Amino acid sequence: MNTQAEKISDTEAEIMKVIWSKDTPVTYAEIRKAINRTFDWGSQVINTMVKRLVQKGVLRQEKKEVYYYSALVTEDQYTEEKTKSFVQKVYQGDVKGLLLALMKYDNITQEDYEELKRYWERGVKPNE
Repeated sequence: MNTQAEKISDTEAEIMKVIWSKDTPVTYAEIRKAINRTFDWGSQVINTMVKRLVQKGVLRQEKKEVYYYSALVTEDQYTEEKTKSFVQKVYQGDVKGLLLALMKYDNITQEDYEELKRYWERGVKPNE
């Protein structure tokens, strides 16, 4: 695999979610304000994570009157990478095992199943 998305830790993903939620580049102040609505992270922690994401090549930093940050990895790329990694780690790549577990533990409803079946039968991926 070895993609840029793979480099994003679960904690760093919280920073990325703020950036992904915006259509334009985001300032550090906007990131900090959004993060502090959910988490009690100090400014130094947030600053360190933002710098780390820039170093990893998943965030672009632009200097204007202040620094602006934009994602170099999309949320879809991140989600795809995390999903593949999860299936590989937990189910040794066996997607059927994941689906059976979802059914076994009642995490998938009959409606979910019917919708997935329709996608499968049409040969269409969700969101297409």
